[in-house]
Amino acid sequence: MKSYSSKSRFFYSLLLLVLCHASIASAQATRLKTSYSAITANNSPLWIAKEKGFFSKHHLDVQVVLIESGTTSIQALVAGETQIAQLSGGVILSSGLAGSDVVSIAGLENRSPFSLITQKEIKSADQLKGKKLAISRFGSASDLAARLILQRLGLTPEKDVTLLQVGGTSTRLAAMAKRSVDAAVLTPEFYLLAKKAGFVTLADPLSVKIDFPQNTIATSRAFLKSQPEAVTQYLKAAIEAIHYFKNNREESIRILGKYLGIQDREALAEIYELYKNVLAPLPLSTVEGMQMLLGWMAQRDPRAKEARAEQFIDSTSLREIEKSGFVSSLYQR
Repeated sequence: MKSYSSKSRFFYSLLLLVLCHASIASAQATRLKTSYSAITANNSPLWIAKEKGFFSKHHLDVQVVLIESGTTSIQALVAGETQIAQLSGGVILSSGLAGSDVVSIAGLENRSPFSLITQKEIKSADQLKGKKLAISRFGSASDLAARLILQRLGLTPEKDVTLLQVGGTSTRLAAMAKRSVDAAVLTPEFYLLAKKAGFVTLADPLSVKIDFPQNTIATSRAFLKSQPEAVTQYLKAAIEAIHYFKNNREESIRILGKYLGIQDREALAEIYELYKNVLAPLPLSTVEGMQMLLGWMAQRDPRAKEARAEQFIDSTSLREIEKSGFVSSLYQR
């Protein structure tokens, strides 16, 4: 009986220790609200970090929300409604030039992934003149990409082609299917579906190569200064999610399908293979893409003429993570 009582006390003590440890761990978890601005595959590190528990592993309690516009996302970040956001570098630059303290701390995709598709009867850039092209919103990544692609094709945005604010990528593809628009810019996941549907490709990332800060991780300088550890832990979770993505094909494809709402297995496999190569182990923001974009913006915004890309990038946290050996340790396993 005494032995039974001793064992009981031992197990109760052990249980209490476990519960206390869990309680302490929970209390130490930093709460963050983060957003992503489009249902696109370049956001897969965020989805995987949430789905596979990497945020929790790094002592973060992260609420992930979709704000389907980069412009609206940056407004939420500036207002403090979110602490970290994944969005286009273009809106970071626009916001920064207007006086905000938003800064890019990482770059998940540093080239334009957009393809320009048209209705089947439009087979050349010249035939696109006088037509309507779908983007999400003015000032968004799709807007800027559309304008840059049109310029590369020798067309003048607004003069030769009318840009219409239609909505997210899936909405733009639906508008093409309904023939509400003549053309649209699409990200890879929906471009693959558009090709299957028989739409014409006038430009894709291989034929029109554009350095472009397509998807960055951003925060405010104020948050970076006040919560440097939270930023570091967030970036570690993202880095670990990238590693997971590259090394766990089937589960990553499942997560892609869940968030993208795509059931086509062949399309998902193509998307996976593309982003397996796009996502860098250390996701640094590139000065080149930001500077190119500033040059383009300077055509309409005189504030951009004297600005330098380095003003809107802070890679300090990523460089410290790199020096710690965290990234190399993941890939040496």
